Amino acid sequence: MVDLIICVGFFYIAHLFFTMSFSLHKVPFLDWTHTGGDISGMSDLSSRMSVASDNLRQTLPIFMTFAVLSVVMDVDNLMLAKTWFGIRIVYLIGAAINLYSIPIIRPVIWIPSIVVLVIMGLNLYTG
Repeated sequence: MVDLIICVGFFYIAHLFFTMSFSLHKVPFLDWTHTGGDISGMSDLSSRMSVASDNLRQTLPIFMTFAVLSVVMDVDNLMLAKTWFGIRIVYLIGAAINLYSIPIIRPVIWIPSIVVLVIMGLNLYTG
């Protein structure tokens, strides 16, 4: 589980750079380095990566809390944690290929990650 927590941490760090990386050809690096920079010219891919990063930030604290508690309380949530991570990777790929322009696809991918978090929490509660 500790290795997975580290991988998820690196996944989050990668998310932080995706938005900027996919727009450096349109927006100068200096505009990304301060709050007053004009990043309005970022590419569509960068915009989608930004939305995917915002979505990850909404559930990441809950996942990290449950993952660390699983280690501390010695509750086996590893398979659920791997499933959550896999769903988040699929979500990112879906954002990258603009899959969410199709109605209903986004919740079909996103809702299972929430269900997995609920099951992880229940395992901790009953564990």
